[in-house]
Amino acid sequence: MKIVDLNELALKKVIITGNVIGKFGTFEIEQTFKNNTSNVLEVEYTFPIVETATVIGFEIVIGDKVLKGKCKDKEKAKKEYHQNMVKGNSAYMMEQQTNNVFKISVGKIDKDEEVKIKINYIDKFEITDNTIKILIPTLVTPKYKSNITNKLTYGETSYTVDFKVYIDKILNIKNIECISHKINLIDKNEVEVLNYDLSKDFILNVELKNELASNASISKTRDNKNIVYLSFMPEFNDVYEDEQKEYLFIVDISGSMYGEKLDETKRAVIECLKQLDIEDKFNIIPFESEFEAMNITSLEFNDENLQKAIEYINHLKTMGGTEILNPIKFALYDNSDKIILLFTDGQVGNEDEIIGYVKNNIKKSRIFPFGIDTNVNSSFIRELAKVGNGKFELIQPNEKIDEKIIRTFSRIQTPLLEELKIDFGKNKVIDEILEENTLFNYEFFNLFAKIEKLQDDIILKGKILNKEYSWKIEKENIENANVDLEILFAKMEIERLEEYIENTYDSDKRKTYIDMIIDLSEKYNINSKYTSFITVYERDNKLFEVPVHQNTPLSNKFSKRATFFNKITSCLSVADEDCDNYDSVDLPTSSNTLDIPTFLRKTSTKVTKEKPIEDILHEKVIEYYKIFILQKEKQTLTYLLYAIYYLKNNMNFNCKELFKFLSDNKDVLLSNELFEKLMYVIYNQLESEDDKQKVLNLVDDKYKKIIYTGLKINMDLKMITEDEIKNILSNDKVTENINDILWYLYNMR
Repeated sequence: MKIVDLNELALKKVIITGNVIGKFGTFEIEQTFKNNTSNVLEVEYTFPIVETATVIGFEIVIGDKVLKGKCKDKEKAKKEYHQNMVKGNSAYMMEQQTNNVFKISVGKIDKDEEVKIKINYIDKFEITDNTIKILIPTLVTPKYKSNITNKLTYGETSYTVDFKVYIDKILNIKNIECISHKINLIDKNEVEVLNYDLSKDFILNVELKNELASNASISKTRDNKNIVYLSFMPEFNDVYEDEQKEYLFIVDISGSMYGEKLDETKRAVIECLKQLDIEDKFNIIPFESEFEAMNITSLEFNDENLQKAIEYINHLKTMGGTEILNPIKFALYDNSDKIILLFTDGQVGNEDEIIGYVKNNIKKSRIFPFGIDTNVNSSFIRELAKVGNGKFELIQPNEKIDEKIIRTFSRIQTPLLEELKIDFGKNKVIDEILEENTLFNYEFFNLFAKIEKLQDDIILKGKILNKEYSWKIEKENIENANVDLEILFAKMEIERLEEYIENTYDSDKRKTYIDMIIDLSEKYNINSKYTSFITVYERDNKLFEVPVHQNTPLSNKFSKRATFFNKITSCLSVADEDCDNYDSVDLPTSSNTLDIPTFLRKTSTKVTKEKPIEDILHEKVIEYYKIFILQKEKQTLTYLLYAIYYLKNNMNFNCKELFKFLSDNKDVLLSNELFEKLMYVIYNQLESEDDKQKVLNLVDDKYKKIIYTGLKINMDLKMITEDEIKNILSNDKVTENINDILWYLYNMR
């Protein structure tokens, strides 16, 4: 397939305009494509739309023609798209790939033809501390082991974006702040940014003068019912006794966190640690492709351990992929209540698996994610906070983080609201959907309700530490909505049906739920994972020429180094022969050296006539083993080291005798931390599940947790040098140094 040169990109311009009208906003993304090549083109462009949005319109403008897109079953839409391409027509399709990733397919674009695509959506805003938080993502960044982003191209781009955001004058604005871009402020309520590279998210904060309170809005449905959007603002005036808490800091040190992101993360974690009380416990859990912990069990918080933690954090370095699931399993392993603070850019490919695990295992623990980056996977961060009974914060590089830390710890001090119930009084409720799972002091708790007719006040009730609370929204204070709430409610219905799909393996049920989603999407012409927007331009002058395909590259300015690391770490999941050319990856230019994993470095193989020292040692340890195994009293450490060495190298080892030895010496093994660590290594090298279970039955709960989650542990065994090895051999001291030699060989061979 012929690929068009990147200098001839069809995408010329992106313009994003928005109107902020309180808790809601209406937005339009306009993309201009112009074919300046000598070929008929088919163009694809992948881009994000914030996950809280409901897409309500897809429109194509070609000259004086305006084509309106319709939502259809995804497979039917694709078929219609391809068939019309072959017939010589042009077709335009937009499909949702994840909660916040969309792909436009524009085919065909004739020579010298210009096509404008307009995408309209409604967004719901986070409002915290009297501040409306507006997020407009602009770039789909690489995700670890993602089938979607692995197919995308990143490079130099010529197209730019303009942002034009209007804030309704009815809002009593105190201050407008943009932490991501330099803005032009026009007439105090209009924000403009011109000709910016699409390399980082646009974040706008609109602070209001008036103190926000509980409120609600209502709109009529198409069948003459009513949709109510309720926003309760709770106030807890009681003082709660601060109990001892256990804090787990899960820190992303994957390759995509290189540079400013990790520096920002370190500052944030240290600031969080300083908020802890003397009675608290804590642990630091850094992760990449593997994960470790500052300590196997949580530490008491005191000045000495704080200093150790700061030193530990400051020594963290980036490397590897983004495997979040196992550290979360480690954090949620037992039933004790924990406060989990996760620091990550969220660039993972297995979001659904992680969210599902947290949902099923969170109990009364809580997760407060911090999204660190100019391009955060906000969909994942937001959903993780929701299922984790917490709240998320986004941190941009060089942004002041003190307020976000203080706000998060204020949330942590808020006990969980239990036995939550909405009392609708005389209002006859047809349906209701909660937006949040958890209620926080002085922060909105939102929900939708479909009712027959508004007749009464609506009250939120619940218990905190067995004390009853209630918050009322009076009927007279419910105002007419400035957006179509029924459309937003339909989108919430779709999201609820997606949860039904996730919670069943029954194929008939899944098909029914998917059909229901498709029906809702088509009825209201809104986005879903199972439908696509499609429209066709019936050309009078048909274009029968086979189009040249152009996959629009995305900006790599966000982090050339992160792109490199994602290319490198993707090699871990494919055959070695497929990664033979990893040296050809363009390395980012920097005065800093790039820390490539040793297992990915190419090393030259030197030909030598001398027998390798490892082979000589190998023969010696086998020779001694024949003597050692006959001893009635075997040194425990030596026996365990022999076991891990033989098992690793697939050598014959009497497992029946091993399990008898372990069983006979269980008390000794459990009394020694190093012995337990070696049993963990033995477990990982056994192939039979029955054999693994025998080892699992011998270890204590702490090591069951380590085995289950795959925590990487420090073995506390010294590695001898090659010079020391030569000295041992020359003085025939193998027997006396057998433990050091076995550990050396285990790591070398």
